[in-house]
Amino acid sequence: MRIRNTAAPQAAGYILQLERALYHLALADAGAVVAVEHLDDVVVQRDGRTVLQEQDKSTAAPSAKLLADRGKAIWRTLEIWLLQREPPGAVPCERYLFFVNRPVDTPIATLVKRRMRQTATSLDVLAALRAHGTSPKRSKTRTVSQAQALIDRVLQRSDEDLTALIDRIEIVEAGDPAADRVAMANGLGLSRRVNVDGILDGLFGWLTRLIREEWSASRPGLITRDAVLLQKDALQDRQARGRLLPRAASDIVVSEADRAGALSRTFVEHLGRIDAENDDIVDAVDHFLKFNVEKHRLVVDGEIADREWRDRGERLRTRWRTLMRRHSREMKPRPAIEIGQAILADATYEHQEPLDGQPCGEIYMTSGHYHRLADENEVWWDPTYLPEHTRED
Repeated sequence: MRIRNTAAPQAAGYILQLERALYHLALADAGAVVAVEHLDDVVVQRDGRTVLQEQDKSTAAPSAKLLADRGKAIWRTLEIWLLQREPPGAVPCERYLFFVNRPVDTPIATLVKRRMRQTATSLDVLAALRAHGTSPKRSKTRTVSQAQALIDRVLQRSDEDLTALIDRIEIVEAGDPAADRVAMANGLGLSRRVNVDGILDGLFGWLTRLIREEWSASRPGLITRDAVLLQKDALQDRQARGRLLPRAASDIVVSEADRAGALSRTFVEHLGRIDAENDDIVDAVDHFLKFNVEKHRLVVDGEIADREWRDRGERLRTRWRTLMRRHSREMKPRPAIEIGQAILADATYEHQEPLDGQPCGEIYMTSGHYHRLADENEVWWDPTYLPEHTRED
């Protein structure tokens, strides 16, 4: 048994309107407002004036003809646009668009597209409208008579009024979705570092929720260009925070050869000066290696500026100097080895130093950074140690 889903075409129509609204918001000028199902399917307003009205036509039926010469899609839309222009003092819209989800090649639509390319005139389109709008000789059904009544109402206007409207009509055929997304990304000023699809999908979801809320409150669905830019910035920031989050320690694999090689490094010598326990040395080696791997990834990907690594290193050194002074003073009677172990513990066991202004919850990113500094003699644990020289980070 075949089930006819009558809701699907209507749902597809609303989705198309929202997609087109987002497209116009992405490419609109500063201060623009885009409306859905207010005055038209999609409307762009600027400074209180309507500058663009759009009718969206779509079909999934292979044999269907969008913008048929005697179809309601053209004639009812023309009538609505004419009625909007006729009241005294009405300010005509600058552009009227038919957006179609597939190419159209009916005679009238073809002439409109030719007029857009300046290979036909508005008078040519008007002549086609009057020719195709002529009542068929054999029109017996009530449907045809209703359609003819609609056409007659449109064609009763003067040539001057009709050509004034035709001058502003455009047909926009759906193009390559990937190219449209590139245009939207450029219009929104998206960073080349972001996941463009993720940002655009997030904006579409936000727009859908916002329009639904506006309609539920019996308000017109009006969205400002400024609002979409603020939402874009929020989505970019959220995506950036996700990108610069260091990977979990368990996701970073270091080889036994690397571990063995690290045992001869300077930071391990500093641990030996305070008789660090074996577990401390094992953790320090792992943290040192994993920090170096992750720092390299973040630097190569361009996620964290070099300045932030220098600043973070200085913040850790400042904290280390405070720990060194405090423990040396408070534990003064104790052996230097014991003081150094306390400094190591306070510096590397639990502290989580932020990264580029964001929380950094992976311990290896702080502990490993400290051991990287110790490897360069920028910090140490033995309070009696005096380095011969200090290399810059």
